[in-house]
Amino acid sequence: MNNSIYSGWPLRIFIMVMTLLSIFGGYQLSQLIDKMNGDYLQRTEKILAMERSLDDATVAFSRRIQEWKDMLLRANDIELYNKHRQAFFIASTTLHEAFQHTKMAMQNDGMDTALIENMLHDNEMLLSDYLTAKSMLNPRQMDSFREVDQQVIGVDRHLQDDLATLEATIRNFSNRQLNEIMPAYRSRYLIGLLGTCSLLIMAIIGFAFASRIQSNKSKNTGN
Repeated sequence: MNNSIYSGWPLRIFIMVMTLLSIFGGYQLSQLIDKMNGDYLQRTEKILAMERSLDDATVAFSRRIQEWKDMLLRANDIELYNKHRQAFFIASTTLHEAFQHTKMAMQNDGMDTALIENMLHDNEMLLSDYLTAKSMLNPRQMDSFREVDQQVIGVDRHLQDDLATLEATIRNFSNRQLNEIMPAYRSRYLIGLLGTCSLLIMAIIGFAFASRIQSNKSKNTGN
């Protein structure tokens, strides 16, 4: 009887080891899934930060153009003129800050910032052109606002084109990053899943094999 008991120990140990390895493999697989989801969410957040900052810049850019027009049209009304003048400078400040935030977000995600740096410089020059033109405004002359507006017509087109280019660049970069991160982790996930399933199957086969041997021994003993 002792021989029967001891002869089953190697298979029992095998089953225990396989079961423990399966549990460990399942734990490692769950850790991999958590890391994959964490990295994906972190990358997505960085991309969203760039897109939000760029959206803010686009809105501020359009707002500044509109406030410039409204300021000139109301040059003969001091109260309205000052209101739109203040809104113009607020939009200019918001635009500069949005460009800075976009630049920082691009740096955090490893993007080339040459274009946004040029845009920051061009924006400063554009604001200088606006201020130079505004200094020529004479509220006493009815057509003064037309002459002032003529000074800056088309000067913002280059920056507007760069905004569109940067938006397309960030969108392409974002799509490429998100498309690359999942396949890289998917292969590791499949390997981990295959290894865990293999260990579990081995444990089940070992248990079935041990049960069969034990059953045969019981029959032989009975005979």
